Amino acid sequence: MARDIAVRRHRTILESLDRLESLTVEELARSLDVSRETIRRDLKTLSAAGLLSIVHGGATRHERSEASFASRRTVNRAGKERIAALAVSLLGDGMTILLDSGTTTEALTRALARSDRKRLIVHTTSLENARLASRLSGARVFLIGGEFDSNEDATTGPETLRAIARLSADFAFVSVGGVDSDGHLTDYTRAGAATRTALLNAAEQSFLMADHSKFGLVLPSRIGGGAPWAGLLVDQAPPVPLAAKLAEHEVRIHVA
Repeated sequence: MARDIAVRRHRTILESLDRLESLTVEELARSLDVSRETIRRDLKTLSAAGLLSIVHGGATRHERSEASFASRRTVNRAGKERIAALAVSLLGDGMTILLDSGTTTEALTRALARSDRKRLIVHTTSLENARLASRLSGARVFLIGGEFDSNEDATTGPETLRAIARLSADFAFVSVGGVDSDGHLTDYTRAGAATRTALLNAAEQSFLMADHSKFGLVLPSRIGGGAPWAGLLVDQAPPVPLAAKLAEHEVRIHVA
């Protein structure tokens, strides 16, 4: 229980810094109704995770860096491939789908390229997903415009959000940076969370995808808002406490 309370407090600190960029220990202690020493311990924990920078008397926001795309491809590859196969099974010929730039959606695009799905219309922020989708029989592939992010090998920013807002699709498949212990689905950056939320809201049925390495991972920016999601595709059932939290948020779990 104490750990859960600390996790909620950490999230509140990060969300407050998202809005205000910097806060003092005194301000945080007063708003959270805890001691200044507790806040100092919280800030040390979050700083060690690379989520903020400690300054004299308080803290400033520092977004956690995600590992390179190449290194992320090697993490639980088999689990991501199982999730991808489950996602492919949901699709029929001629559907319109939206994809983000995650390694799990890349596994999905590779699985589609090996499948017999035809005449799909694919909109994606990812250069690699656009390239892979071009192998599909009779596919039409659209790269969503915006500022290019070399770390993600994908487009991002306000122009990307405006382009997504004009789209309508049968399915969206979006990868998740983390699933924290309170059942919130999160990302490393505000820009990434905003792009993924927009993709989810632009489709009739929206699925998030997370392999089990993401369970319990606390990240600063929350994915959410808008239409309800069809579910979360995973390679393993989450631990019972986490599954219960996801159920509270009405997130349906689909195990590959």
